[in-house]
Amino acid sequence: MSEPLSGTARSTSFTAIRLFLNLRLASRVTICVTLWKTLTPPVAALTLLASCLYDVLVFLALRRHRIPVPVRLALDVVDVAVWSALSGDSIDAPALLAAPLAYELALEHGWAALAVPLTSGAVTNVALTVAGWPYSLAPFLWPAGGVAGGVFIGRYLRGRLRQRLRVAAAERQAARSQAELAGRHSVAVGADTVVDLLTRTWPLLAGPGRPVASPLSAWRQRLAEETADHAEYLAVALLRWEQRHNLASPDLSRDVEFRPSSGSGALLLSPAQTAALHDALVRLAPAGVLTVTADQPRPLGRRQELRIGSRKVVLPEDARPHTPSFDAGPIAIALGAIGSLSHSWRDMDGVPLPAGAALTLTGLLVALWAHRRIVARGTAAHAWVLAAGLCFGAVDALVSTSLMRTMVAGGLTRMPFLHSMLFAVPLTVVYWRDLGLGRRVAAVAWLASILAVCGWLLPVPLHWTDLAALVWPLAFTIGASGVRDLLDLDTTGVDHELAAEHAAAVREGYLSGRADVLRLVERVAEEAAHRLTTDRDSLDPRFLPELERRLHQVRERVSALRGQPDP
Repeated sequence: MSEPLSGTARSTSFTAIRLFLNLRLASRVTICVTLWKTLTPPVAALTLLASCLYDVLVFLALRRHRIPVPVRLALDVVDVAVWSALSGDSIDAPALLAAPLAYELALEHGWAALAVPLTSGAVTNVALTVAGWPYSLAPFLWPAGGVAGGVFIGRYLRGRLRQRLRVAAAERQAARSQAELAGRHSVAVGADTVVDLLTRTWPLLAGPGRPVASPLSAWRQRLAEETADHAEYLAVALLRWEQRHNLASPDLSRDVEFRPSSGSGALLLSPAQTAALHDALVRLAPAGVLTVTADQPRPLGRRQELRIGSRKVVLPEDARPHTPSFDAGPIAIALGAIGSLSHSWRDMDGVPLPAGAALTLTGLLVALWAHRRIVARGTAAHAWVLAAGLCFGAVDALVSTSLMRTMVAGGLTRMPFLHSMLFAVPLTVVYWRDLGLGRRVAAVAWLASILAVCGWLLPVPLHWTDLAALVWPLAFTIGASGVRDLLDLDTTGVDHELAAEHAAAVREGYLSGRADVLRLVERVAEEAAHRLTTDRDSLDPRFLPELERRLHQVRERVSALRGQPDP
């Protein structure tokens, strides 16, 4: 499937280039504000403009051409080393300049991208030594974080594609099965169909020593015994069992008619769940008209709970391994939880280590709960996951701001609560399109409340230059919108081919179902004509004209059905 794979390649390239510009510009602003006291304001402003212009030019070049990796690595390493030597004290922002390249290479080559942090860290520490500054781990750690993020996001995108293709294949199988039934019914079901006509004709051919049973009976028996070895829609699985059950006995009192509730009929069942449903129906022995409802429909292969009439039927989760559900929400919360540990770093916020560790543990537990919720409910769980992420963000902001001991770092007042904005705001942006108006307003109000309360709790006043720290939440928020855009781009790249394959499967199933019945009718009609010829003398002469008329009518109807255009 070349198109879906190329669509994923486009999406990963898209996010890498988008991240490059966001992160680089945020780093430039932070660097220049940090150096504001060292450089004169005009020089600092010109430096900021020149560096941002350079980043924009590289961004435009990346959109049109692929710059060789050795060239980009050399430029980034020199960039990090020069700005680190100028900054000296806090070099976190300069070290982040190499993170976009590390992230992009990790998307394509995995852990081999560690060459970026190793090269950046080594060269930068040499430059720091020459400039008279102490060694620093920042040029290693921040690009290494980009590598980890790239590996993680790359795995996410590939897993998301596998999951999408698996569900699409199941939907294709189910749609083909449904279309095959429709194709059969188009010939065999209705008022006075060709099958009905041939069925009524066959007993008239029962001469001495000839069986009365029609070959069509064997076909009906085969349909009754047919089982699905592929995914099925719930409505189709119920219809198959209903037909088998009702054909098995002439007793009309035991007949059943299933009526799936709105939305339940399209529930996808795996082959194992379809078999489990049929077994459960055998045990229940239903009769009459029964409504079937799926309680909280779950993704393909997960545990499904049905209500058939007044009785509950549980279809167990597939025993075989399956591709897990992927979602950005639990990932964002987990990364935010790991980042909460940085509150305890002396150069960051100086929060006591037990408090930082407790925040990390709490966040990871929230992420685990969110992951399980997504696995069970799919996108229907987004509102709950967002609420959990926002609550954890509020706890992180309040605890870190209340317990901070480092007031200034790198010439800027520390604002610990901004860390929660690095994952809470992007999470809101990613889920924004899945929320109703009321939930959108509530999320924005909650985020604004966190900023207002924690800003009031800060033990030191803010200077206007401290507002430069806001570029980081802004950069991450724009990046989150890019993630949602790249997922939509990835979806667009896959949808076209999957839709074409789906349509082809439906057409093939419909034509196959029609052809199956038409071949059977032709074969039975030929056998009836042969019996009429060989047994003519032993048949009641009063039936002969009617037999010939009916067989001629069968041939005409079959010819007309064969001549119908494809749907």
